[in-house]
Amino acid sequence: MKISVVIATYNGENYITKQLTSLRTQKRKPDEVLIYDDHSTDSTAAEVRSYIAKHGLTGWNVIVNHTNKGWRRTFMEGLWASSGEIVFTCDQDDIWRSDKLQIMEKLMQQNNNIKLLASNYRKFLSVPGDNPRKSIGPLKNTKQLIKIPVTNNYLKVTCPGCTYCIRRSLITLSKKYWRPGYAHDDLLWRLSLLGDGLYVYTDNLINWRKHPDSAYAKESSSLKTIAKKADWIIMTAQFNNDMLTYLQEDVATKSVRKLHILHRNKKWLFLRTKFFKNRNFFTGLHLLSYINCYQRLRQYLGDWYLLFLKRR
Repeated sequence: MKISVVIATYNGENYITKQLTSLRTQKRKPDEVLIYDDHSTDSTAAEVRSYIAKHGLTGWNVIVNHTNKGWRRTFMEGLWASSGEIVFTCDQDDIWRSDKLQIMEKLMQQNNNIKLLASNYRKFLSVPGDNPRKSIGPLKNTKQLIKIPVTNNYLKVTCPGCTYCIRRSLITLSKKYWRPGYAHDDLLWRLSLLGDGLYVYTDNLINWRKHPDSAYAKESSSLKTIAKKADWIIMTAQFNNDMLTYLQEDVATKSVRKLHILHRNKKWLFLRTKFFKNRNFFTGLHLLSYINCYQRLRQYLGDWYLLFLKRR
């Protein structure tokens, strides 16, 4: 199988070399590596070009955005430009285990029903001295291939995009359903889940760096206001509507249960939007009937905190 790797970079000069080395030293070499730099203001792009030249890496290419497009669009454009039968998404600041491509390619070859394959990760936090505190997740390390079932909180994305191996057919399908604001990992996870093709291999194949300067960390912090959270709920409601369209038009196995789950989420998101608009105590209590739609219990409690304690 032809393997592509897509990396989105932005001001990653402190981390990118270690990640590139973990790609270059894979037991199964990638056939294509596309590094999409989102108009970095540091030396990231120059360092990547120098690294490619130093090691004579054929099939490795750097594309620099003329303006900052944001990581969501940058990742999607990279995925759409790739040519591999299977495509791996890669962050600029992680470190991959040397057998990651080898293991995941074999699983994709053996299981044609897999649309998206994720893996466990070993999480480490960047702290002074680069002395990482590590933890493995999201599942127990049993080295098993597990199919992920559709549940009421189907919107919950358990594995980060940096663990993904994506079949070309799913990337092609994503062109129909991506909207500005949709994260590539959220979209691809949910499309494959509802399409009965989402699997996780329970072995930690990457070291996933967590640090407060990451784009995701900064955006998560910005959601802690009433206005930003309300906008996020509206966007999620649109996403759920798109998934209803997907289920009706592009999924062969249209089960009554899946439709019920999506319609239940539609009602939940409507009520949640209403709660943020009217701040009505009884609307908030009504949402308890949909508690299993929340990705985490703390989301429900967080809504109350924002609306009645923080109040901004």
